[in-house]
Amino acid sequence: MRSFTCGLSLLLTGLVCGLLSGCDLSSTAVPTAEAGVAFNGKVMGGQQVIVGAHVYLLAANTTGYGGPGIAASSGNASVSLLTSSGPGTTQDTSGGPTNGDYYVTTDSNGLFSITGDYSCTSGQQVYMYALGGNPGSGTNSAAGLLEALGNCPGGASAFASADPNVVINEVTTIAAAYAFAGFATDATHVSSSGAALAKTGIANAFANAGSLANIVTGNALATTPAGNGTAPQTEIYTLANTLAACVNSTGPGSSACATLFADAKSGGSSGTAATDTATAAINMAHNPGASIAALYALSIATPPFAPALSAQPNDFTIVVSYTGGGLSGTGGLAIDASGNVWIGNTVASISEFSPTGVALSPSTGYTGGGLTAPQAIAIDASGNVWVASGSKTVSADNVISKFNTSGSPLSGSSGYTAGGLSDPFSIAIDTSGNVWVSNHVAATISELNSSGTPVSGSPFSGGGLASPHFMAIDNSGNVWTTNNDNNSVSKFNSSGVAVSGSSGYTGGGLDEPYG
Repeated sequence: MRSFTCGLSLLLTGLVCGLLSGCDLSSTAVPTAEAGVAFNGKVMGGQQVIVGAHVYLLAANTTGYGGPGIAASSGNASVSLLTSSGPGTTQDTSGGPTNGDYYVTTDSNGLFSITGDYSCTSGQQVYMYALGGNPGSGTNSAAGLLEALGNCPGGASAFASADPNVVINEVTTIAAAYAFAGFATDATHVSSSGAALAKTGIANAFANAGSLANIVTGNALATTPAGNGTAPQTEIYTLANTLAACVNSTGPGSSACATLFADAKSGGSSGTAATDTATAAINMAHNPGASIAALYALSIATPPFAPALSAQPNDFTIVVSYTGGGLSGTGGLAIDASGNVWIGNTVASISEFSPTGVALSPSTGYTGGGLTAPQAIAIDASGNVWVASGSKTVSADNVISKFNTSGSPLSGSSGYTAGGLSDPFSIAIDTSGNVWVSNHVAATISELNSSGTPVSGSPFSGGGLASPHFMAIDNSGNVWTTNNDNNSVSKFNSSGVAVSGSSGYTGGGLDEPYG
């Protein structure tokens, strides 16, 4: 497994930012549509302008999930924002996935203008999809490019006054595809559910595109906008070059497009083949370990973007690494309802980062509350952060700490120490707000209420517990714990009574289970 040492790494395979999407909270507020802001842009294939491309302005749907393995349907189809009233808009009558939607067309310089002929509601996640056009070798229906704009109206407002015009190219396509792939089935089916936390998840996903590429210049970033993150610029350019080989070809029948579509299917090397490069990019984000040799070979044929990778990588996972916020010898990570990331540091502090990696905690992290050697973090329904600190040799280090959403300690200077804590290794919170802790040395589990007071009978033993490591709680309130010393897992009910036998549950290939 990977460990976090002195930095925080965010995997952008399109899946990380979807972690919050499954929660079932709903919003009762009815958003109000706002008139769109006019803006201009340029569509390019590599370093060449694309003439006659159709540029659609789309928003992610909120009526059903899109994503890897989820079929395209009317329930997860992206929402077209352009209307027939604007100058230069044309309705698509091709019968394809954008049939009936309106678009604007790029001119002889690859330029387009959207003059405010659309409306969107606050919180909608907006993106552009450019399809077709002539990049110099003839009209190419396989040329599909993306650009993630983010929140309406904030996204449009942010780039409306940009000069020069925003650029849509293969680099912005990779940035968008990898950022929101967890919610995308293909280029025209990007969607979450309508639950409040699902909308938070997809908003955070769109925002991460800005950590990978600059939409004004169309260049890949080496450093994130806040300055504390390192983006894999050479890998992004390599992936963009893979797309450019098809975009700048003679069309879907070309060798470059045929190779791309054969090796970037919905399941990687299997499944449904893409028909345009935007969907191929989403498929690559879904399957970053598939067909690496064939795809890398495409990227080095006639690469328009540099610097690119000088050798074939192991995979095409995109990782952004962050520092700051007091990170130091980290252990334990949790994500709150806003998408903020909380990490324990072995220097007796915890750190907090925004969903885009901006350090929210000070350079020393958040301290106090009895923190000694943080090993695990969990967050309760009120957003309070619970931290398990443990030591095999120093009993005074065995403590549970509690912080509020602002990082201020709630557990007092000594933290919570009662309840049989013995090198607390993992922490989980049930639906009643009770805190469960695995005690690595004592082979027990402890239960505290929301005030940090031990529940009657705590700590609990039996059930095959032996060097318990990580724990999780199921929908019925049962507590499951991995036992690293006897190749088993233990199960307790919500009252702390062992459900598994004296040896725990074994088999199934268990071998020193950890997480």
